[in-house]
Amino acid sequence: MIRAVLFDLDNTLYDLRAHWIACLRNALANVAAHMSYDLETLVHTALAAKVWIEQLPDFLRAQGIVDQRIIDDAFTRYRDIWFDTLTLDPEAPALLTALGARYRLALVTNGPSWSQRPKIERFNLSLYMHTIIVSEEVGCAKPDPQIFHIALRALAVAPHEAIFVGDSPEHDLHGAAMAGMRAIWVNRHGATLPPDTPQPIAVVEGLHDLAAIIHTCTS
Repeated sequence: MIRAVLFDLDNTLYDLRAHWIACLRNALANVAAHMSYDLETLVHTALAAKVWIEQLPDFLRAQGIVDQRIIDDAFTRYRDIWFDTLTLDPEAPALLTALGARYRLALVTNGPSWSQRPKIERFNLSLYMHTIIVSEEVGCAKPDPQIFHIALRALAVAPHEAIFVGDSPEHDLHGAAMAGMRAIWVNRHGATLPPDTPQPIAVVEGLHDLAAIIHTCTS
């Protein structure tokens, strides 16, 4: 019997990739204009290099940009827009409300508090979650089974009584399996499941089918 549902945050309860691309476009627009670079090429080069705010100055220098004013402007634009434009998946509130009426809910997210807590607050996730686990705050991160077990203990449920919902084959699917949990894979961008990844019980492109799938697992 399923008594709890645990959620990942990034690319699960909102589309991190789409937000990341939008922020990179905003941050790099002036760079492209001043340096006569193609903006979309620059954005997707940054995306492929996994350029977050901390890496942006070094990334721009690697592209041959030496004007510190341009680098500082891009950094400021990226920093200022990052949290201001975050948008929770519009289907999430109704989903979490419905699931919360029937199951205990938890959020388990990797990352530092400075990055994850503002998202959690902006999305009002404490209204829905019985417990919220941020990896930096507990000293371990997915796929380490320990972080899943911390959440399960907080919910007072056994691994076989819970389902994990997440987007990362490495962190979420492997981690949940090692913790003894079944998982649902949120595959927003048509990725291919890597070899040797534990098979999820379902694959969804977004949140709209989740409630029905989870209810089916309990019947």
